[in-house]
Amino acid sequence: MQRPTAVTVFGILNIIFAALGILGALASVMLFMAEGTSSNNPVIQHIHDSPGYATWLKISIGLGVLGGAVLFAAGLGLLMLKPWGRMLSIVYAIYAIVMVLIGGVANYILLVQPLMQQAQQKHGAEAAGAMGGAVGGMFGSCFGLIFPVLLLVFMMRANVVAAFRATAPPENQP
Repeated sequence: MQRPTAVTVFGILNIIFAALGILGALASVMLFMAEGTSSNNPVIQHIHDSPGYATWLKISIGLGVLGGAVLFAAGLGLLMLKPWGRMLSIVYAIYAIVMVLIGGVANYILLVQPLMQQAQQKHGAEAAGAMGGAVGGMFGSCFGLIFPVLLLVFMMRANVVAAFRATAPPENQP
């Protein structure tokens, strides 16, 4: 059976997104090292002022690095046409969808609502920055669903399932 194009495309995308995710986690760590008291960025200020949001970010960063490692391995498995690569891709897609939903709720409660309250109390550029951060965070959550949903859909397609069955070792039958 010929390798489905989706397997190659998602294998490469898995590796690219894993690398980007790990780089993003490193960038998030840099936010913690940024000086919060002298920052004009309301999100950086909020990270330093909100222990709940800081804790959520630390957990998210750790899970993000772990998820990136799983996604990288899944990409390699897809490129090698290994059945575990497909299964790991499915597991990652479900995990990512759940995390985007949980992250969206956590960000709304821990970041968006406080920034919106700040925006109501301030004027000018500070209010616009707080509002932009709040709206951007919510759009980012919606955008974050695209890849895992597509990954899940394509890994369930009949031609992809058949391609991985063709490479699986035969089961012993009596």
